[in-house]
Amino acid sequence: MNIETCVNTLNMPLPEDIMKRKWAGDLEGAMKAIDMRLEDEMPEMLRMRLVCEKERIRRLPTQYPWNRAQALEKLRELIHVNVSEEEFDRLELSGWMDFIYLNGEKRYFVRFHRSMLKNGKLAHLTGEKPEPARPYLDAMISEIREKGEMKRRITLRASVNVDEADFVPGEYLAHLPFPIEDAQQSDVQLVAGDPDGIGDPHAPGRTAWWRRRLSQWRDFEATYSYVSHIRYADPLHRAAPEKPLYPACAAPCEEDLAERGAYLRFTPYLCWLAHELTGGETTDVMKAWRIYEFVTTKVNYSFMRDYFQFDNHGEYCAVNLKGDCGLQALLLITLCRIAGIPARWQSGMSIDEDYVGSHDWAQFYLEGWGWLFADPSYGGSAYRAGSRVRHEFYFGNLDPMRMAANRVYQAELEPKKTALRVDPFDNQSGELERMGAPLPFTMRQLGGDAELVAVENL
Repeated sequence: MNIETCVNTLNMPLPEDIMKRKWAGDLEGAMKAIDMRLEDEMPEMLRMRLVCEKERIRRLPTQYPWNRAQALEKLRELIHVNVSEEEFDRLELSGWMDFIYLNGEKRYFVRFHRSMLKNGKLAHLTGEKPEPARPYLDAMISEIREKGEMKRRITLRASVNVDEADFVPGEYLAHLPFPIEDAQQSDVQLVAGDPDGIGDPHAPGRTAWWRRRLSQWRDFEATYSYVSHIRYADPLHRAAPEKPLYPACAAPCEEDLAERGAYLRFTPYLCWLAHELTGGETTDVMKAWRIYEFVTTKVNYSFMRDYFQFDNHGEYCAVNLKGDCGLQALLLITLCRIAGIPARWQSGMSIDEDYVGSHDWAQFYLEGWGWLFADPSYGGSAYRAGSRVRHEFYFGNLDPMRMAANRVYQAELEPKKTALRVDPFDNQSGELERMGAPLPFTMRQLGGDAELVAVENL
């Protein structure tokens, strides 16, 4: 059975009794019900949906470790405020505490409290408000706007590993995200490391990969460098240039306007929303801006459970009005496509002063300008902090401190895995598979690290 096809069945519902058991917290009962169904003949797509759901249910409890008392204590520890039981209930009812039921007990998402701190939902308790200035970003943005571009060679060291307690000797296949050559990114070089192979520079999702038999654990590590070249775009206030800013980008194609898989669906609600946002506009730039404006001002940033646990990524974001960088980017891409504006995915890492971490953003196409960037997560943060300049900058631009490894969402990895991926949709932190293992690794069993080695202004 093709596991990628299984993942694509997530846009169809579960049988009602199985869904009831799952969300009532009777995960064991849901698994037994699925196994009984799988003994019978049924449509192949339904069979694949049930197979995929078994793996989702197996992974689900790993993301909800805390009962109510533990969750309340975690919240108090984070903000150093003696949050009352009543305030905890109020926050939960407001929709900002992700939880499930597990055997009759509420269990809370591992990062629920950090989400509320990040998006300002705890400001009334902490007294902390976001600062408008972000010196690290503001200095780069000011220079890009003044000079029209910024070009840097960036060197990163990255690795992927499995938790020591989960290591079993055997043959391992490892994939580590590796820079693509596309739009703003070029001249990629392997500086150190011993991968067995590196994907095509223009692959939808590029990796360095290893296939090794291990008797004891070793990290799979590579150091690489690349050039990140940002050219300033101001489509809101300036006429289009004589030629596209990023001529190396492939021209728009049908795929850039299409639905895809289980995650990018033109649902009735999203079609209605796209029409509501863009119906009064006559130009693509203003249609794209209205979509960006909605995602950055109406959708609050929130850490999310693994994407594998969602049925429809963009619609979840638009209905719940919350999402992390990836869900926000997918919502923007979906709404742009519905509105007739070609849009694409990019993901990899963002590089801050003292931190390198996974990140996602989008591209959209405007005649004359060509492919431009949109980062609704960074733009939303700027809006909430009151920085109009930074908010507008991330409509059309990125800062150069990024590493793009993927330009297609749900891109297949090469060489292909035989088991379900840790993240079936994207690859920002790396993938590991022990060949022949009865079950794939989960997100909680894998670790990765990325470190900034050097930055050179060009």
